[in-house]
Amino acid sequence: MIQVVIADDSAFLRQILTDVLEKSGKIKVVAAAKNGKEALEAITQFKPELAIFDVEMPVMSGLEALRHVMQEAPLPVLMFSSLTSEGASVTVKALEYGAADFLLKPTSLSGKLSTLADDLVEKVQTLVMRSRLARIGKGSNSVKLSKRIDINEVPSLRGVDLIAMGSSTGGVQASLEVLKNLPESVPPIVWVQHMPATFTAKLAERFDSICNIHVKEVKSGDILEAGTCYLGPGGVQMRVKKKGMQMVVDLGETNKVSGFCPSCDVLFESVALLGKKSLGVILTGMGSDGTKGLIKMKEAGSYVFGQDEASCVVYGMPRAAFEAGTVNCQLGINQIGQAIVQACSIKL
Repeated sequence: MIQVVIADDSAFLRQILTDVLEKSGKIKVVAAAKNGKEALEAITQFKPELAIFDVEMPVMSGLEALRHVMQEAPLPVLMFSSLTSEGASVTVKALEYGAADFLLKPTSLSGKLSTLADDLVEKVQTLVMRSRLARIGKGSNSVKLSKRIDINEVPSLRGVDLIAMGSSTGGVQASLEVLKNLPESVPPIVWVQHMPATFTAKLAERFDSICNIHVKEVKSGDILEAGTCYLGPGGVQMRVKKKGMQMVVDLGETNKVSGFCPSCDVLFESVALLGKKSLGVILTGMGSDGTKGLIKMKEAGSYVFGQDEASCVVYGMPRAAFEAGTVNCQLGINQIGQAIVQACSIKL
């Protein structure tokens, strides 16, 4: 039985979350706190395997509580966030500080409870299982899946014109670790992170203030330039197309592909059609989005880096890509930035 502590200033939502989690038959809510201070006391007392914090609470906010947890006794934390500009900014900071993932707080529960229940239970079970495996020092399957290449073995791929990156659960921390180590001379980067629209805009703003390269939420028609990372906006599919001698971004339909919008598969498949020398990067996330697109990129001659199991919050997307034979090498997240520089033959 997975033990969980939840914290929300709404008694109604605390009850809803408790009912949803315990109805699964696999999760027990050992404490339901009304603020971050009570949540920290409950975590000390019950030592749960996961905590769920509302972003905004009196006495102590979810962000403050998260920082205490990450400093004193790290465990997987899910954030509940409102779909507002302010809520998005705080949630992006929470993910940067170490929150494993987030869920949007429903504005009304009418017709949404079953979806909320499914998403919440799946995230809790996946994150706790990953945490358990990490504690006992075992991978999710075989030694073969953990095979890695030494950073010094990364080949020099002269003439790389474009880098395409995909990430999901745990992807904010992972992507920041990659991007903050890249110089302004890096080829253009197109990036899909599974997030709602308001959140991708705030994520790009935050990263742009931290990284040496320019990070922006992309607009349709943007011409790709070196030293810039173009983040796909939430809720719209993102593709790269040729326009004369240039590469431009095309934002299209709003339907989900491989379960997501934007989808890594959609982006990667468009990159495969360019006829350019490209580099693929697949990072932490649930599911298998990106694998089909990386197959196309690999067939077109691209080289692909995958995040290794040990450094993933969820070894889902990188694992699916690895098992499909699309990943040339797996690296720890703290090595991928350096590997990109090496592969692209960038002079620092």
